[in-house]
Amino acid sequence: MSGLVRVAIDALEAGARTLDAEASRYLAVVLRLRAGDVFVAFDPARAVEAEGRVLRVERGTVHAELGPAHAARTLAPLPITWIQGLAKGEKMDSIVRDATELGATRFVPAETGFSVVRLAGPRAQARQTRWARIASDAARQCGRADPPTIDPPLPWAEALSAAAPAAARFCLFERSTEPLGPPLVRALSTHAALAFAAGPEGGLAEDEVNAAKAAGFEVVSLGDLILRTETVVAAVLGAARILL
Repeated sequence: MSGLVRVAIDALEAGARTLDAEASRYLAVVLRLRAGDVFVAFDPARAVEAEGRVLRVERGTVHAELGPAHAARTLAPLPITWIQGLAKGEKMDSIVRDATELGATRFVPAETGFSVVRLAGPRAQARQTRWARIASDAARQCGRADPPTIDPPLPWAEALSAAAPAAARFCLFERSTEPLGPPLVRALSTHAALAFAAGPEGGLAEDEVNAAKAAGFEVVSLGDLILRTETVVAAVLGAARILL
């Protein structure tokens, strides 16, 4: 079923189902599916999927028949946490999207000294909801059934603690003289969980790098070129995915 159209459906169960507005719009309006067309329904919360068939479309609402749910075939190969210093504008949207497509299982926005964006209260909740929706859409597009968990924005030191205790941890810092490549290859050879921490546009302050060291992160660089913050996630997780 991996080549079929995919759509997220909560509380996935076999039987007739009237799809919600978002799923209906995607299938009937965006993709123009009609009665008899098939698709894959996946439940992001349970990482299960099922074959679906459109029964009819009425006024933009899709009525479908769903088959029995089973464990999703396309999941992230190992736990990967991405800790990202809050970036400006739509850059965070792009970072969340790329992190999802390249296998991150947890995404942690972090407030840093050089972060221009400051989020709190309802505004922070709204951004978290937005990023979760972007992750779900990206998972649907790339065929994943397990979009990453999106944490609320946290202070840098608290965000660092999101890394799993057994994870191989890397803090990306442009002034480090240690390259990421060799320790990443070693970590991947053992299929260890991974955690990466990256700064916003202005990078990380020395005290933030020291906090990462204290939290067990190895401070590494990506080489001589200085990448934009929205490029780093694709470079790092793309390399990890290829090596896996």
